[in-house]
Amino acid sequence: MLLAATALAVVLLVALVAGHLFRRAARDAGQIVPLVTTPAARAGGQPAVLCRTVRVYFIKPSKYDDRGRVAHFWKGVLPNNTLTVLAALNESYNRFRGDDGVYVETVIWDEQVDGPVLPATIQGIQEKALEDDVEVIVGLAGVQTNQYPRGRDLALQFRRAGFPVLFGGFHVSGYPESRAFLESCGVTTVVGEAETIWGDILADYLRGELRPSYSVSEGIRAKTGSGEITVPLIAEAQLPAINEPYLRRFASPNMTTVDTSRGCPFTCSYCSVKNVMGRTMRARDPQAVVRWIRDAGQHHGIDSLFIVDDDFFRSPSWEPILEGMAEYRRQGNALSFMMQVDAEAAAFDDLKPGEKPSSQRQKSERFLRLSAEAGCYSAFVGFETFNPQNLLAVTKVQNLEKEHRQHKDGADVAAALQAVKEKYRRVCRNWHRHGVAVHCGYMIGFPFDGPESGRQSAEWLLEVGVDLASFFIVTPLPGTEDHDKAVREGTIADWDFNQYDSQHMVSLHPRMTPAEVERAYREAYLTFYSARNTLRSFLTWHRVPGLGWPARSAMMRQRLYYFYSYRAGRHPMLGGLWQRSVPPDARRRVVSDEEARAEYLGGGIVSAEGVRLALPA
Repeated sequence: MLLAATALAVVLLVALVAGHLFRRAARDAGQIVPLVTTPAARAGGQPAVLCRTVRVYFIKPSKYDDRGRVAHFWKGVLPNNTLTVLAALNESYNRFRGDDGVYVETVIWDEQVDGPVLPATIQGIQEKALEDDVEVIVGLAGVQTNQYPRGRDLALQFRRAGFPVLFGGFHVSGYPESRAFLESCGVTTVVGEAETIWGDILADYLRGELRPSYSVSEGIRAKTGSGEITVPLIAEAQLPAINEPYLRRFASPNMTTVDTSRGCPFTCSYCSVKNVMGRTMRARDPQAVVRWIRDAGQHHGIDSLFIVDDDFFRSPSWEPILEGMAEYRRQGNALSFMMQVDAEAAAFDDLKPGEKPSSQRQKSERFLRLSAEAGCYSAFVGFETFNPQNLLAVTKVQNLEKEHRQHKDGADVAAALQAVKEKYRRVCRNWHRHGVAVHCGYMIGFPFDGPESGRQSAEWLLEVGVDLASFFIVTPLPGTEDHDKAVREGTIADWDFNQYDSQHMVSLHPRMTPAEVERAYREAYLTFYSARNTLRSFLTWHRVPGLGWPARSAMMRQRLYYFYSYRAGRHPMLGGLWQRSVPPDARRRVVSDEEARAEYLGGGIVSAEGVRLALPA
């Protein structure tokens, strides 16, 4: 009976959500316009007289699903912050270089929500450029490892059509082999953050001297997991552009993303953030961030944000930003947000009689209080694993108590496990006391995990009070210490980067087969998001001490989406609502780099004028 009631409840909820979204989509369908910033728009409707116009296509590639189709959804979940930051760089270029006789147009294309770029699309871009008498640059932006095969295929198709192509993102920033291949095909790679090098790229293009590769050379030296890199200072950097037509492609059109700081101070071996952005935290000007948030609300109707900083608690500017957001809300403006933080932000225990709070505790308490006053409804916390041996193996020691931050066996391991569980329980309790829900990240397939780890971990997460959980299979991403170690030890089992999506096991495990790891991953989400637990959560969230209504309502919606997405075979963070069918031209044709070179560049490169050119040397 309970399962039947649960199924009925879920069906009714899906119907209600779907009905609302379909009605909104019908209302918005006629309002979607091309995402192009034009000189006329800049000049209040009066076209500017320009000598040269460069149209830049910033394209965020999707990935191929397990059936080889480009993943395309009716509605997305989160706008892409990289696209909006790059669009803002073009706005800044036009604002400060407007007298140079050059104007840069921007087109942003997110394949997940705008649809796959087809051969006919490329031809249409070519014809439109000739018709408008503009030059075109194609930029594959923010490409993650699981998106690399799709991004590579697009890059080579654009190169074959004669376009100059740029390729950036975490994958090429952390994997020299892919950079070398792309550059051998005439694709320009961009390593690291673009703020200080975008102007140089445009200047070189305008002179006809586009280089094979660009990387950050001005800024500060920052440590990584194994060395040092140069990263740009971002205090004066342009904040993301807000493009309302783009936001209407998503389930929450009044929500957008913003990054207020970059970098991560920790040394987790599975994470590539520190190796691309460094371990030195760099922040934007907090007053500029607050002004941006006010402008987003007052002029664009934005009332919800995702602060995409990898660890907002470690940002040097969290305090003035939260104070500014809280003041904005006190003035009667609607604003809510979710963010990413580490466990230490809320891991403090209740004070004992007569005990005085430490300075670290005072900082944490102020952070939680200000976050709630500023409108935070969800904190994403990287729990990753309960097993203390796993935490030590991947150097995520910040989740351990200080006395357990060394390798031990036997009874000490059992005591450390209990301490980790209690720490995670405190994190949930402290956030709940301020009305904020806890969304945790959890990884399956660490070295000391066994076949029962998925089910057991999900039960423990429910026990300690986690409201929402995102599960991931441990993946040795290029640019991480885990990947370097796996290459040295020969434990990479699958070199198809399309599979590096945290849903497939691509390396060998010391205790389990790849199939057992994937089964443990499925058991984790099937246990946490079981029909029984999902129904119970809907009926009992009001009993969570302190949890506010904004957090409860958000968790209801997000839990329903996670229930749906996991059972559809897609990771919630990589998908959207209702995957659409795609034409045959949007299906995968090759796997390896050399197969892609033969498939897409075997006939050489054809210029925009129809002249066949030789392949790059």
